[in-house]
Amino acid sequence: MNNALQERYKMETTYIVKVLWRRGVWSRIQMSSRHTLEELHQAIQHAYGLSDSHLYAFFMEGKPWRGKAYWSPGNDEGPFADKISLGQLGLELKQKFLYLYDFGAELKMTVQIEQVLETDVVGLKPLILETRGEGPEEDW
Repeated sequence: MNNALQERYKMETTYIVKVLWRRGVWSRIQMSSRHTLEELHQAIQHAYGLSDSHLYAFFMEGKPWRGKAYWSPGNDEGPFADKISLGQLGLELKQKFLYLYDFGAELKMTVQIEQVLETDVVGLKPLILETRGEGPEEDW
């Protein structure tokens, strides 16, 4: 098989992530390894009906304000969520990390990798598969 055909049929990684706000309130989102944390942020905003009017961060060790973090592009310092793809993070099955939205109100959600799938189809945008319960209200 020539290189062009190999590239065309290259398998892609797809992640199914569960975003848990509190017991009984969660969303399940399908993401490609090519999607960024910024795109995950946008999918979470959409799933929970939030306004995307506050800063956010992903804390990879699950604790707010500690360890490796990726920040919203409007933050003073990086690294920034729009510059890192899920595939670059080395995510593993059952891995958890923290999404913190609105640094004042500190809306905290746990992101867990539920499935890691190999596919030959690349999702062009994140897909919200399922949402349960009433999401948080924003602090204006």
